[in-house]
Amino acid sequence: MPRIAPRYDPRILDAVLALDDRTESIAEICRRIAADVEQFGVTRPSYVHLRRLIVEERARRDSADSRRKELLQIAGDVYFDTMTGRLVDAYEVAERARNAGN
Repeated sequence: MPRIAPRYDPRILDAVLALDDRTESIAEICRRIAADVEQFGVTRPSYVHLRRLIVEERARRDSADSRRKELLQIAGDVYFDTMTGRLVDAYEVAERARNAGN
């Protein structure tokens, strides 16, 4: 009896992380991922499912990059204020850091 909500083999998710390349089309990335996971004897995932995984991973990476850039900006601001003798409000810095990337 088939499972109602089958989960992806972790090797498929690893392949998505390793083989995603924004300079290539999503269809080409899907072909590479499918060829890679077939070597392990895993059933070839559909384009629709792989596309969803790739789009979600790209959005997650974009969000992480945005947050990282914002946190670096906050650190730079704190460093500049400290070096110029200005008062640094720790509560304001904590609030900015908490909201970074949102």
